[in-house]
Amino acid sequence: MLLLNKTLIQMAKGLWGWILTITGLKLITLVGTALLARSIGSFLGGIDSPSMTGQQMQQAIITALLAALLMLAAELLVGEAEYRCTAKARLSLRREIFAKALELDVGNIEKIGPVSAITSSVDGVESMQVYYSKYLPGLIYCLIAPFYLFWQMRQYSLPVAAFLFVVSFLLMPVNNIFRSHIEKLKREYWNSMEDLTGYYLESVQGLTTLKLYDQDGPRTERLREKADRFNKKIMEVMKVNFRSFLLTDGLIYGSVVAAVGLICSQLAIGAVAFSDALTVLLLSFGFFGSVRQLMNATHSALVGVSAADKVSRLLDIDTTRPYDPAIPVEDRPYDGIHMENVTFAYEGRLPALSGLSLDIRRGKVTALAGLSGCGKSTAAGLLMRFFDPSVGRIVLEGRDYVSLTPDELRRKIIMIPQTVSLFSGTVRDNLLIASPRASDGELLEALGQVRLRDWVLEQPDGLSTDVGDAGGRLSGGQRQKIGIARALLCKAEYIIFDEATSSVDVESEQEIWNCIDELANTRTLIIISHRLSTIRNADMIYVLEKGAVSQCGTHDQLMAQNGLYRSLVREQQQLEQQGEESLKGE
Repeated sequence: MLLLNKTLIQMAKGLWGWILTITGLKLITLVGTALLARSIGSFLGGIDSPSMTGQQMQQAIITALLAALLMLAAELLVGEAEYRCTAKARLSLRREIFAKALELDVGNIEKIGPVSAITSSVDGVESMQVYYSKYLPGLIYCLIAPFYLFWQMRQYSLPVAAFLFVVSFLLMPVNNIFRSHIEKLKREYWNSMEDLTGYYLESVQGLTTLKLYDQDGPRTERLREKADRFNKKIMEVMKVNFRSFLLTDGLIYGSVVAAVGLICSQLAIGAVAFSDALTVLLLSFGFFGSVRQLMNATHSALVGVSAADKVSRLLDIDTTRPYDPAIPVEDRPYDGIHMENVTFAYEGRLPALSGLSLDIRRGKVTALAGLSGCGKSTAAGLLMRFFDPSVGRIVLEGRDYVSLTPDELRRKIIMIPQTVSLFSGTVRDNLLIASPRASDGELLEALGQVRLRDWVLEQPDGLSTDVGDAGGRLSGGQRQKIGIARALLCKAEYIIFDEATSSVDVESEQEIWNCIDELANTRTLIIISHRLSTIRNADMIYVLEKGAVSQCGTHDQLMAQNGLYRSLVREQQQLEQQGEESLKGE
């Protein structure tokens, strides 16, 4: 029953006041119980005694009533304190988990996965808060209560008090017989729940695809199997819990019966008074109340401990990044970004970039081209410092990336990814993420640059138009345009477009490229696009092969070479011609 989990203890900061308050209130209830037992024992034992006066009877009744009121008040306050403790635990745990999640770079986010983040912050926290509101107060209370009851009972019957005291502490190791088995089942239960949650989330997100390929039936069957497996784990845990309660309750009731027999034998030989015997009987079952409370809390807390193991892996991830502001600025800084012999590999994979060197000149348009998997998006991620190169360095206008804080870097460089993430709320809410203090005029100006201003003004609510869940009420082109407008509000000098038009319709794509062409006059652009026709006007094109630069130059220079770029351009031209011919044929 001793579940002293390091992670949960470390995360109890700010909760110890409530934990000790709950424990104190439980002890007040125990004091009231002892006082009530003594009053009732004295009253019943002396009710027929000629020596008991009316005043003594009245005093015994008043004492019993006061004890009962004390117990009632303490129990009500315990409930309130537990509620306050759980509320604060939920808040502090989720804050710590979310704060850690926000520190993670892209590689670590991929490592833990969204499902682990969801189960840790939602189901995990719900399980872990029981540890603070029930288990820890119960453990402290369980360690104190037997001593207090022994001290109260010893004056009435030392043998019975000693017997119950010993049994109350023997119950802990007896209950631990089931602990290892329960812990194993709880881990399996948690893994099964995470598996079911992930599969369900994935199924909902991909429901359209499943319908298109008529795979919703098999998917549903598989989901049912996972749900049945999860249900089976729940039933296995309940069975072990039942056996555990059966054994411990049997020992408790057996000990109470033995205590009754022992006190009756003492009463028969006149070793104790009748009122004292009644008091001992009333306190006997209460002797195990603390143990029973701890047992109930233990089985619930085991789920929290299993959840804490998951959370621990999340919190133990090293999020520190190299930072050395003392690195001097170069004497003759390059007017732009310089990547020098950069090598990077994702964990467990071959290097995505190997000795990559390139220059991004300020005020110019630089494009990255190549086959899928050649390292273009990885290079963009390094430029955004989502992760750091294992070899080599990146320098921004003479300053090493390692000497810049994330905030400093984000003010200079921003990225529009292939799929822009919008959040539930209004158009204004999503734009203000980039510039919280921007006026409506500035927001409309940014929307005007991406050809979306007129559409927003035509809406009844204007900038207050609800975009729906994750922008679900907007078209793909509108979502992407809002993403570009949001990037423009950052006022960053360098903008990376990573396949920014690959998920939009033809009309929206053309509008976005017109916007990009205009931005080329005022910003430094880094463009990654699968359609090579869109980057032909770039000032410099780098062709990547196997994580390194194989060619570089303008479009005309690269077309004059017999290399990969010319092959890719001609292949795309042939595909476009075939497409046009097929449309004419229709």
